[in-house]
Amino acid sequence: MRSVTAAPIRRAERSPRRPLPILYIVNRMDVGGSQTHLLQVLRLLDRERFAPALCCLTGAGALLDEARATGVRVYDGGLASLKSAGVLPALLRLRALMKREGFAIVHNYLLRANIVGGIAARLAGVPVVLASKRGCHERRGLELVGARLGNALSDCVTTNAEAVRDFVADNESCRREKMIVIPSGIDTERFQPLPPGDRKTPLGLDATRPAVGIVTRMRTRKGVEEFLRAMIEVRRRIPGVQVVIVGEVELDQDLRDVVGAGEMADDLHLLGRRSDMPAILSAFDLFVLSSHDEGMSNAILEAMAMGKPVVATDVGGTGEVVRHGESGLLVPPREVAPLADAIVAVLSDSPRAAAMGKKGREIVVRGFSSRSMVAQMEQLYFSLTSARDRRARAGAQSQAIG
Repeated sequence: MRSVTAAPIRRAERSPRRPLPILYIVNRMDVGGSQTHLLQVLRLLDRERFAPALCCLTGAGALLDEARATGVRVYDGGLASLKSAGVLPALLRLRALMKREGFAIVHNYLLRANIVGGIAARLAGVPVVLASKRGCHERRGLELVGARLGNALSDCVTTNAEAVRDFVADNESCRREKMIVIPSGIDTERFQPLPPGDRKTPLGLDATRPAVGIVTRMRTRKGVEEFLRAMIEVRRRIPGVQVVIVGEVELDQDLRDVVGAGEMADDLHLLGRRSDMPAILSAFDLFVLSSHDEGMSNAILEAMAMGKPVVATDVGGTGEVVRHGESGLLVPPREVAPLADAIVAVLSDSPRAAAMGKKGREIVVRGFSSRSMVAQMEQLYFSLTSARDRRARAGAQSQAIG
């Protein structure tokens, strides 16, 4: 197991009061909600009480440098695929790492890490093992078997929304009492309304016309096609509306045909992946989430924290943060007409849109900040390790009495 940074991790024998060593495991550090969440945890976890490290199983992903910048030790798991011959050697290396560093907690993220990290942690005798579920993705066949295995290997399964917990209970037959909901959180200090000014012109947008945007990746379940088709109808009813897509999105030929047929090419702006999201979101008059399924979208939390009204598909945990009619409008997934109607309704009523944005900011600050999220995780870690210690002491006393 190769360490790719030099930040030291304290060993178990140094002090009985040392920070609890925690290893987070994820398959890849690509741009995504789970990886962004992990970065927040690595930045905010109390280093006087916890000593975090990260293992990226494939050693790949655009966010690896950001992970290293948090000061934690980052390990390359050297695992190309679960189908490769390298699975067993990777498991043994990961087991050896866990034993060598004396990790008290292993917290795995997403399907592959839940399986590989869970097996390695149990082989290494790690006291507390957690799995993380952050979306409502139906599993079938071998994936379902793997998901259930990851759950069984864990002492606790964390989810980021009530809807995700319910879905995992139903789809993966995981006991509800084994799961705990810790809502997603975002940095409400970084994401807050900016002072008045022209935020559109620097992005190549017309400052005099409204802009409607999404932040997404090019996956069918993110609903990019429905968004584009809805915006064609919106522009028919409100001419001149600008359409913005932020993220790793390249339109395929089918979507380019949709854009061409809707005569939208001149007003469609593909901004790519951006690191200046507060400035980007400030240019939006309305944020849209068009996904077919979600856990709890970081993007929608960020937009609401920026004081933007939202129109979102009512999937996963979205309804747990968006209050229909107060902070935004909820519509059915995969349906173009309701999405277009809701966008027009918000754009056509500026006072209502402003009130929605203000309410959305209040909701996120009160219940979905990253500091609150990490504090709940810290409390969970202490609760699990304390319970484990109590069981160990009780077992030792029983043996002594026997």
